[in-house]
Amino acid sequence: MKRIYIIILILGVTISCDRKNNEVVSNRHFFYSNGILKSEGKNYSENEPIGIWNYYDSTGTLERIVDYRLINGKTYLNQDWYVSKLGDTIANRGSNFNIIFDKDTISIREPIKAYVNLETPLFKNDNSSIFIVIPKDYSININEDFSNLEMVNLDTIYNLSLENEMRKASALTGDLTKTAFFGRYFDSVGNQKFRGIIVEYFYKDSIMGDSTKLNYFENKKYFEKDVFVIDTSTIN
Repeated sequence: MKRIYIIILILGVTISCDRKNNEVVSNRHFFYSNGILKSEGKNYSENEPIGIWNYYDSTGTLERIVDYRLINGKTYLNQDWYVSKLGDTIANRGSNFNIIFDKDTISIREPIKAYVNLETPLFKNDNSSIFIVIPKDYSININEDFSNLEMVNLDTIYNLSLENEMRKASALTGDLTKTAFFGRYFDSVGNQKFRGIIVEYFYKDSIMGDSTKLNYFENKKYFEKDVFVIDTSTIN
């Protein structure tokens, strides 16, 4: 279990909380009938939650944190954590990931690299796996609400249980179906956004009369990272 301040640190490097593009963003607070705070966060436009929301029990104790994103014009529950009365995250509740980038500033000649682990899957009893979807090197980028995926040249990176060479190089052992390494290059200098999708998936058979159908299920989690790209050839 992890203290809640660690959760906030992770969120700070993986998501963007405020809506741009002239949308109206407002702080919202809701209360129980006894005046104790029930929930707090931000809304955009009318009553759509965006960013980090905190939810409290009837005594005012924090019990859940939710990360909402705007995906293709609609509010999407991206991650959530449940919190004990001692302030620790509760294992196997909610659905969330941990992502670590190797650096914030890169040369135009090097990739930014990342490690991701789906710490708490949504499909907890279905032996799910993950893969990562990101733009290919030098492709146009995914936009802020991921609504232009059909226009982006996408790359798929599978988890370490399938990526044999990466698994051997990492020397990691155990169940690696929910762990992946990935990265990409950028073709211009300055501030860049590295956006991608973590896809949790599994297959399940269902019997229909005398036949068996293989069903596919998935859940997507979205991430964003600020990257600063420099051209070291111009540095003396």
